[in-house]
Amino acid sequence: MKKIILDHPFTPVNLRLINQELNQFFLLEEPDEKLFLDLANRRDSVVQSHLATLDGKDKKHFSQAELEVNGTLVAYANKLFKASLNQLSGLIRGRKAVKKYT
Repeated sequence: MKKIILDHPFTPVNLRLINQELNQFFLLEEPDEKLFLDLANRRDSVVQSHLATLDGKDKKHFSQAELEVNGTLVAYANKLFKASLNQLSGLIRGRKAVKKYT
């Protein structure tokens, strides 16, 4: 998968570190959904903590930039979900075929 841009001008340093981990995750040939969930939850915690420290225009700008990034992450999560469903349905078809011929 190509590199996804998760940073924006309002990204704090601790969030940039998690974004780097996510970009490394995106390069994996067989991504682990549990690891993605862990990274996404850690990222969410950092975003929520950072939002609590902001006010006014800073909060608005950060929130708007994060909405775009969140959309990108949701699209990736949906892609992982569809891939998992395809694997599962292939496994079920294979299991049925084995039962049929045994």
